[in-house]
Amino acid sequence: MWFSTFIIANLLGRPTRSLLTLCGIALAVAAVVSLVGVVRGFENSLLELYQRRGIDLMVHQSGRVQMTASVLPEVLKEDLLSIDGVSAVYPSLIDVVSLLDDDMMGVVIQGWPPDSAPVRELDIAEGRAFYPADRRVILLGRRLAVALKAKVGDWVELIDDSAYEVLGVFDSANVFESGSVVMRLDDLQELMLREGDVTAFAVVAKDRDPEAVSALSERITTSRANWEASPVAELARDSTEIRVARSFAWLTSAIALMIGSIGMLNTMMMAVFERTREIAMLRALGWKRRRVIGMILGESILLSTAGAILGIAAAVVSLNFLAQMPSAGRLVATGISWQIMLQGWLMALLLGMLGGLYPAWAAARVSPVEGLRHD
Repeated sequence: MWFSTFIIANLLGRPTRSLLTLCGIALAVAAVVSLVGVVRGFENSLLELYQRRGIDLMVHQSGRVQMTASVLPEVLKEDLLSIDGVSAVYPSLIDVVSLLDDDMMGVVIQGWPPDSAPVRELDIAEGRAFYPADRRVILLGRRLAVALKAKVGDWVELIDDSAYEVLGVFDSANVFESGSVVMRLDDLQELMLREGDVTAFAVVAKDRDPEAVSALSERITTSRANWEASPVAELARDSTEIRVARSFAWLTSAIALMIGSIGMLNTMMMAVFERTREIAMLRALGWKRRRVIGMILGESILLSTAGAILGIAAAVVSLNFLAQMPSAGRLVATGISWQIMLQGWLMALLLGMLGGLYPAWAAARVSPVEGLRHD
């Protein structure tokens, strides 16, 4: 009998325990892949949104760890335009509201000048974009419109007694944009009682080479004491919201992995205990200790690999399911990168190694004489 066949036979000989252990590992891997995948997808969506709009830098108030907490006077736009290397500047106000009547938490509202590039580049599928005379109107991303069951001409109450007419619905493959509200900058300033203020300025550089953009970022940052320019890649990666979400994702994943490793350890220890006579007979037949260790580790690694495959598949299916739900679809991107899948597989492999190492060592220490007396 081949050694690998022997390992498989050992696992199939205890199907219930092997299946339960496999499911525990699969749940741990699914938690890692899905949670980290959601955060990474949202981070990539935010970066892709800026880059697709041709934005190179975001200028925000220095010292503010949250973008929505940044406050800058809108009149600073002219100061930015005067800096060498700046091609265009778009003032922006971003805030987050909860539409309690519709059970929608954390809805992002973007305020832009109606003639700015970020508004002009929206793919309006229904209705139309802003006209200069339009007031108290909004544009909804497709996913948010579906979640709210809102269509062109409906009125949406963003804050108590502040209803806005849906002027248009826009399509976007970007999960961040598709789940947001876009409105006129002056309307959002009035709604949030922040007249004349913005959270950031979107800056388009004349020279878009990375080194030139970095140099421009330095020039803008040093030109005034109360603002800071950040490349969009850095902003998407290091924003407080993304970092907090990433930390929670890894914390939850670590707990799931700990539970999975304990389950693996318990399964392999029970397997060694129940097979003490069998292992003793193999030792008496001439099996080396390293071969016994290889058998136990092989079983744990095989279980981990199967659990990783099942867990990754479960994560892909669950994210696709969540993306179709009205409330969660505006936050969940369906794609999971192969890097995240590889991370999940490597963690499962590590889990199998850690869970099987001590049982393998204990099995290798079984004495043929004492083991054959085991009842």
